[in-house]
Amino acid sequence: MIYLLTLLTLLSLGILIALFLKNMELKEQINKSLEENADNLSDQVSFQLESFAKTNQLETTKQLNQLQMELYQQLTDIREVLHQNLSDNRDRSDQRLEQINQSLTKAVKDMQDSNEKRLEQMRQTVEEKLEQTLQTRLQASFETVSRQLESVNQGLGEMKNVAKDVGSLNKVLSNTKTRGILGELQLGQIIEDILTVNQYEREFPTVSGSSERVEYAIKMPGNHKDEYIYLPIDSKFPLEDYYRLEDAYESGNKEEIENHRKSLLTSIKRFAKDINKKYLNPPETTNFGILFLPTEGLYAEVVRQPAFFDALRREENIVIAGPSTLSALLNSLSVGFRTLNIQKNADDISKILGNVKLEFGRFGDMLAKAQKQLNTASKTVDSLLNTRSRAIVRALDTIETYQDSATQSLLDLPRLENEDKHED
Repeated sequence: MIYLLTLLTLLSLGILIALFLKNMELKEQINKSLEENADNLSDQVSFQLESFAKTNQLETTKQLNQLQMELYQQLTDIREVLHQNLSDNRDRSDQRLEQINQSLTKAVKDMQDSNEKRLEQMRQTVEEKLEQTLQTRLQASFETVSRQLESVNQGLGEMKNVAKDVGSLNKVLSNTKTRGILGELQLGQIIEDILTVNQYEREFPTVSGSSERVEYAIKMPGNHKDEYIYLPIDSKFPLEDYYRLEDAYESGNKEEIENHRKSLLTSIKRFAKDINKKYLNPPETTNFGILFLPTEGLYAEVVRQPAFFDALRREENIVIAGPSTLSALLNSLSVGFRTLNIQKNADDISKILGNVKLEFGRFGDMLAKAQKQLNTASKTVDSLLNTRSRAIVRALDTIETYQDSATQSLLDLPRLENEDKHED
């Protein structure tokens, strides 16, 4: 039974395979016949299209030729009509232009004659006014030029004086000693403007037993009365290094700028070491000194290097200051001095007020005693005025009042002011 089923299955598979192969063969035949039919149809369609295009082209060419002939005839007619119209218009335009030309020629001639007369009048008027104005302007211009030439001559004289002064200043600044004097003068001017004479010393030896004298030393209050700690301030002016650096900035050479900057900072550091060595000696002085640079540009160039500025403060105990910075520092010190004076005066005032309080107590006691004595005297006067006066008046009531010059001279009593007023 199983064998039979297997045989049937195999037969079925064989039939299916045969049918599939047959189907594929039919499909190929159909595709081949379809391709042949498509080629035939394409050839037929191409042939018909070519035939239709030829026929259509012939008809179109024929119609175009006919239209061209008709259009040419119409254009010819229009050209003849336009030519006739243009000829008529040209004749009429020539006539009108001739008339207009004659009118314009006459009008222009009249206008020309009138304009010539007016121009002649205007020319004469303008010449008169121009001559008058020109004379006035020329006279004013000559006066102005004369004044300006005089001013220019004065300015040239002043410029010569300025040039001489600049030359003198260059000669002065070229001398190292003279530059030092100028820096010292500027430093002195700033200190004298802010501090009093008792608050600083000039050309003062800050180190005991030393012959080195600092230009200025600020008096700082010490631990005891009339004892001071000195703050040394010395001015330096490395002008050549600074000028070379400025020239390098103008040329824009980075290598030269760096070299001249190092040279300037080296000079500043050397000055700082000199100040530290010569003028600092704590506790006689402060533990730092001030190096004064006379120009703001020089000070700004040093401050531009914060590491160098801080190294001078830490290693050499030197603070760099320009004119504005030194002024601010001295103003702060001046305020501090005033505060100390106020505190000192406050202590003195407190002592004086204590003495005044003691004396005022004594004065109060003396006033109390005086008041008692005045009260006693007042009571005595009241007793004399009331009791004794009334007793004397009662004793004299029996005596008649009489007075003449003889009796008055016997008593020799002065007259009272109130008595004179009552008599009047």
